[in-house]
Amino acid sequence: MQIIVNPAAAGGRLGRQWPRLERRLHDLGIRLPTVWTEAPAHATELAAAAVRDGYEVVVAAGGDGTICEVLEGLQQAGGGTLAILPLGTGNDAARAVGVPRRFATAARLLQHGEPRAVDVVRAGERSVLNAIGVGLLGEINVNASRMKAVRGITAYFTAASATLFRYRCPEIELRDGDGFHYAGPMTILAIQSGPTTGGGFRLCPGARTDDGEFDITLVSHTGVPARLGAVTHALRGTLARKTFTTEHRGRRLELRCEVPLACHWDGNPGAIEPPGIVFELLPGAQQVLLPPRPPAA
Repeated sequence: MQIIVNPAAAGGRLGRQWPRLERRLHDLGIRLPTVWTEAPAHATELAAAAVRDGYEVVVAAGGDGTICEVLEGLQQAGGGTLAILPLGTGNDAARAVGVPRRFATAARLLQHGEPRAVDVVRAGERSVLNAIGVGLLGEINVNASRMKAVRGITAYFTAASATLFRYRCPEIELRDGDGFHYAGPMTILAIQSGPTTGGGFRLCPGARTDDGEFDITLVSHTGVPARLGAVTHALRGTLARKTFTTEHRGRRLELRCEVPLACHWDGNPGAIEPPGIVFELLPGAQQVLLPPRPPAA
């Protein structure tokens, strides 16, 4: 078992806090080899190398983006169980699969956890555990990542305040191969295996990481006032009530676009280039160390 620590997680706090957290691990009887990431996507390289070196369990210590990168490394290497110490800002991915947020409780899973299979979303050549956001959500994430003066949740809400007003809805086309089709403007497209993103926004409140399908929430054209209302509904999990929202479930979705679309992969900023991308659900494709199931009655 090896730990991969992202010192930039939680707005850079994890790097400063890790010596104290490592001492807490030692107090629990957990002493493991540890490596630190040095740049974006480095966790993917470290995780793949860990599997090649014979580690059967790789621990992602950080936020959603770190977990996503470690997952990608395990998928590339074709093996390895993912363990999670949720030490980021939002920790939606950990919440989605059932890892407790309390540090000591999550740490004990390294000793007593049970490997269980969860679904993986494949986005082109990327693997995602919890959530993909395209459009407005993607632009907010990309803009937040460019901020130097503020980081973490402060950067996210600062970027959101500006992006809400200047965002322009691009034209897209969606098909799933089973009859679902949409062509028109897009404010938000969420493809999720878990129910929340962005630290608690419930864009796909019914999504589950082990049910063999991903949930899709599409918000078509909206003006600024409607966007502000949509944010409130997203927090409450009631976005589906709005007439500009479409919900769908499936295992495959093709997105076509004529312009680049800002996006995020479990919080990691990115872009989808024309002509588009295919999202696929890989049922039970990743083993994750989770709390043991209660004994059957």
